[in-house]
Amino acid sequence: MNNSVAVAGLNLSKRRVALRLATLAWAVLVFYLSTERFGSDFSQGLVGQALTLLHIGVSPRTFHILDTLLRKTAHITEYGILASLVYGSFAEQQPFRWRLRQAIWCIGIVGLYSLTDEFHQRFVPGRNASLVDCGIDVAGAAIALIVIFEARRLFRRASSD
Repeated sequence: MNNSVAVAGLNLSKRRVALRLATLAWAVLVFYLSTERFGSDFSQGLVGQALTLLHIGVSPRTFHILDTLLRKTAHITEYGILASLVYGSFAEQQPFRWRLRQAIWCIGIVGLYSLTDEFHQRFVPGRNASLVDCGIDVAGAAIALIVIFEARRLFRRASSD
């Protein structure tokens, strides 16, 4: 059974096509999360609801710290997922086999996407552009790729035992 499809004259595996579509969908979601709807009011509401649910009261300063941690963790997570998808969508056969050059390219691509997303936020009411956020996004991408590298290493070690 042939597991490939023809796309613009190229034969791509169904897995690779699925990873590329998932990458595109995730990039669109990241862009959507950068709209006014998901600004600081949204994250503050989430933190407030969590604290209320847990019956915890905190000072305004602590609340601000928790909100900032939530927002920066979201950056790391969403760009880590994006990096994992970009990395997997490059491969011909084994999407998550470790390739250093591919990882470096992936971080560069995700970093460029982060810059475009921050540029977009300059024009969104209630949002602002931040190079610090770009750095956090790139760190999220690097963390995700380190996790892929370590997971592959651990699986390889476990399978050889």
